[in-house]
Amino acid sequence: MTNRHLTILAVVAAVLTGSVLIVGALEDRQEVTLREGSYLLQGFNPDKVHGIYIKNGNESLTFMRKEERFILTGSIDYPVSNDRINDLVKAVADIRCAERVTTDERNHPSLGVTGDSGSLVIRFFNESGQKITGVVIGKERPGFPGFYTRLEDDKQVYLSTERLSPVSTNEIDYIRCDLPPGKKIDYSRIACNSVAGAFTLDLKDGRAILENIPRGKKQDDQAIHTILESLQRFPVKKICRKDGLAGLSYRTRLEFTRRDGLVFRIELADKDGRMFARTRALLDDRAAAAGKDEPTKEMDGSAHLHRDLIAAYNRDHDPWVYEIDARYAWLAQRSKTDLIE
Repeated sequence: MTNRHLTILAVVAAVLTGSVLIVGALEDRQEVTLREGSYLLQGFNPDKVHGIYIKNGNESLTFMRKEERFILTGSIDYPVSNDRINDLVKAVADIRCAERVTTDERNHPSLGVTGDSGSLVIRFFNESGQKITGVVIGKERPGFPGFYTRLEDDKQVYLSTERLSPVSTNEIDYIRCDLPPGKKIDYSRIACNSVAGAFTLDLKDGRAILENIPRGKKQDDQAIHTILESLQRFPVKKICRKDGLAGLSYRTRLEFTRRDGLVFRIELADKDGRMFARTRALLDDRAAAAGKDEPTKEMDGSAHLHRDLIAAYNRDHDPWVYEIDARYAWLAQRSKTDLIE
């Protein structure tokens, strides 16, 4: 692995841990003249990136750095997934040139690098709002893995060595859809309380066990499997500010207890055939049951280590309501009797 790729990995680690600092100046990228195998962005320093603009056809998105995260600006100022931003920066920084193609602007339309409709344009800005650089992504060459590309302020078109991962201009693709975060193997317990009743599932050895089954009854494994899959997959369709949906009544509460003691609460509301969710992190079942967000004196001292994670999760999610697929409305009508046979 080259020094440059170790630097890029350091960038990834910095962003994924929530840090605003993107380290490394990519010192091995100082070529003056682009040649075969060179990086398209010479001397590019991700640490200087404080703004990103993406345009594809008539669709565009703008991201601005605020503290240790990037905000999707516009009608909503939403803290986007650092994973997606990190992937985007790395993908552009890693573009290599396979060969020079043309400097004749008359050829730009046929190669898809005009910067207008049909081209993907990605710009990076510094802290002062000045453009650091812009990249135009064009068509792929048939029978070759690369694509045509150029710097926005340069007529020279290059053929890249590899394909570029898809870059979306749909804001929903940048939403932090961690409702709840992680995978079901991270959790030990799921509790549901709705107008239809309440039930609790213990997750043990890859299997969900329904608590307090009446004598002479047994759990319906197929029904539990179905509801377990649904409880851990909430397809977000839209995000809304919580203060704009103040009239919602959240009558279903789901609490996912992680193996390390953290609880992620999701509350569901339905209105006019639409389903909405809000989410919050707590410390453990006892704190959640008491309606507290801080640990009790009796709690294990290790729980205090999770305070930063809880604070970050709630800071990012508290202002928002997530509209999810309306087909999940049936969760609000589930009771324990639906899970036994």
